[in-house]
Amino acid sequence: MDSPNEGEVRIALRGMGVRPTRINKEGAKRNLFGAQIRSVPTEALVTFTRQLQVLISSGIPIVQGLDILYDQSGNASLKVIIGAVKEKVSAGSYFWESLSAYPLVFPKLYISLIRAGEASGSLDQMLKRLTRYVEDSERTRKMVRGAMMYPAIVVCIGAGVVSLMMVFVIPKFEDMLKGNGQELPLITQMVIHASHFMIANILYLVSGVGFAIYIFLKYIKTPEGRALIDRMFFHFPLFGGMMQKSGIARFSRTMQTLLASGVNLIDAIDICKATIDNAVLEDAVSKIRSEVEAGKTLGMVISKIALFPRMAVQMISVGESTGNMDKMLEKVADFYESEVEILVGGMTKLIEPLVLVVLGGDGWWYYDCDVFAYLQNGRRRSIVCRKFSRVKQSLGNRLQFRN
Repeated sequence: MDSPNEGEVRIALRGMGVRPTRINKEGAKRNLFGAQIRSVPTEALVTFTRQLQVLISSGIPIVQGLDILYDQSGNASLKVIIGAVKEKVSAGSYFWESLSAYPLVFPKLYISLIRAGEASGSLDQMLKRLTRYVEDSERTRKMVRGAMMYPAIVVCIGAGVVSLMMVFVIPKFEDMLKGNGQELPLITQMVIHASHFMIANILYLVSGVGFAIYIFLKYIKTPEGRALIDRMFFHFPLFGGMMQKSGIARFSRTMQTLLASGVNLIDAIDICKATIDNAVLEDAVSKIRSEVEAGKTLGMVISKIALFPRMAVQMISVGESTGNMDKMLEKVADFYESEVEILVGGMTKLIEPLVLVVLGGDGWWYYDCDVFAYLQNGRRRSIVCRKFSRVKQSLGNRLQFRN
């Protein structure tokens, strides 16, 4: 039943004499055995699309192909969906119409291309384009996610190491330092006071950090939180350029796939907006849609949006004027996907030396067992610091080993 909210569904069902005990939103469907159908991993969707394309191109009818894939599917949710889709297609429904009942698994772009393929009689070609599109988009998404996760993991590990040192290591060194009978340096006193504070309030600090992380994760799942995070990443020194280029690559790849499949420009822009999954890019695509609908060319519109680089604007304008926009968009997508790959590789190389210094066995703030040398016979204890020579030697050995 289609309805904007749960309340109207209950009212309509009560008018029919039905009192529901539970109402599920579309996409959270259940099979005959009551098991909830969850979203399907991208790898499983790619495999399903590729295998179906091979079967259809080999002349096998779609119902028989779905029956074969149903037996071979290793994903429980996808297997239930394939079985339900096969039953609907056998009953006379269109393939795209049957897939549209599962929006969490098959996005709007997927449904649109399947619909265009069924209408034009080229379903195998559409499935081939879909396979390439999903693979390229997933590869770019994983590269960007990996680049963002790497420094986050380094920061978390560093914070954990520092916290453990403040709680367990500093108190042991405090007694040795105070045994000298001399006044400690200001920085050393600040570190000791911070250690005392963490030990005295450890439960409050752990609870506060845990609660803050929980609230943050809940907030970024809201539309406002997601938009705020997207805009913040676009202004970061390293991540801003990477996010911009990955967004341009995904926009170009989506538009190229849709236009090459016969979808008109306005519908392609609408589908692109629903697929792009970035608040900054969604705002830009919304502006593009209104301007293009008013009669302006796509190249003219994106030239006024700072998000699009000059080279991308020129290539799209040339493709639009020559009638080869889909081919030019494909070249734009290929170029910026390679740019993202180069940026991710360069970022990884920049972070690796920092990881070696901070988290390595001989980091800048690490002192080995010879740091504290105690003199006997009641003489004053002395601190022998060999930090820089040992760090330099250690890093030299590691870099030599890496080369």
